[in-house]
Amino acid sequence: MSDRTGAAGSSLTDIMASLVAVFVLLFVAAQNNRGAGVQTVRDTLVKQLRGELQQAGVRDAKVDSVPNDPATVLIILPDSVLFERSARVMSLAGQRVVASATRPLVRVLCDSAMRTNVDQMVVEGHTDNTIPIGLSPAEGRRYNLELSQARSMDYVTRSVREIEQEESALQCLLGLVSATGRGQENPIDTLPRDAAPQRRVVLRVRLNTTVSDTLRLLSKPAKEG
Repeated sequence: MSDRTGAAGSSLTDIMASLVAVFVLLFVAAQNNRGAGVQTVRDTLVKQLRGELQQAGVRDAKVDSVPNDPATVLIILPDSVLFERSARVMSLAGQRVVASATRPLVRVLCDSAMRTNVDQMVVEGHTDNTIPIGLSPAEGRRYNLELSQARSMDYVTRSVREIEQEESALQCLLGLVSATGRGQENPIDTLPRDAAPQRRVVLRVRLNTTVSDTLRLLSKPAKEG
């Protein structure tokens, strides 16, 4: 009797192990399909943004994917969107670029076919490594961090002003945009740390991705008892 019970238990264990293996294979296949879907959406988004910015006259803008990150699209506006040293407000040339670029960006990101795929647009402010006279290196880093945050907010404020009379576009933008300061911590490696292009604003568009914890949960040993 005990032999039969043991055999039955063993068979049940084997069946459960097989079911788990099948489930894992199906899950991995689904994740691979999801990854391919995200990449397709990203490539479509890059193409649309490039086209709209070109038509708006913002021809020097760079729109591209991020290596090893299929869920992010990076938008680098022309060098005219720069800041003088210690300036919290962008140049007049930069203001004109923002005025030209805002509607095309919102038009693409808020289109009904694309909006559900977009999670957020992060506006990153950056500085060079120059610090005011009299500040220590640590104080200078904090100063530049706060300065970069002000620069990102300057960009967001100007973008909002451009479409504040267009309620649906405004609500969409406000639901997507966030501002953050990177200080001097993420310089352009190919340029001197105090070069003018370091004082910039960069846009990162993040696509929706749902990461499941199923595999992690399956890998946990069952509690006894």
